[in-house]
Amino acid sequence: MSVKVTVNLPEATVNAIKSIADERGTTVTEALRQVIDGQHFLQQEIQQGNNVLIQNPSDKSFRQVIFNIPPRS
Repeated sequence: MSVKVTVNLPEATVNAIKSIADERGTTVTEALRQVIDGQHFLQQEIQQGNNVLIQNPSDKSFRQVIFNIPPRS
């Protein structure tokens, strides 16, 4: 079931989500859903105490990504 939601976003944010949609060949609605789902996944992983890492494919080095997600109260 879909629910219609109206939001006010800065122009830069709208341009960013349009760019993501174009790159993925999908609609703005679908791109926004994917971005929200991705953020939700990351938040759950961090709250479980897991680290988020990015691996450089050329030298296989890792960097940790730090998100400023406040702890649950």
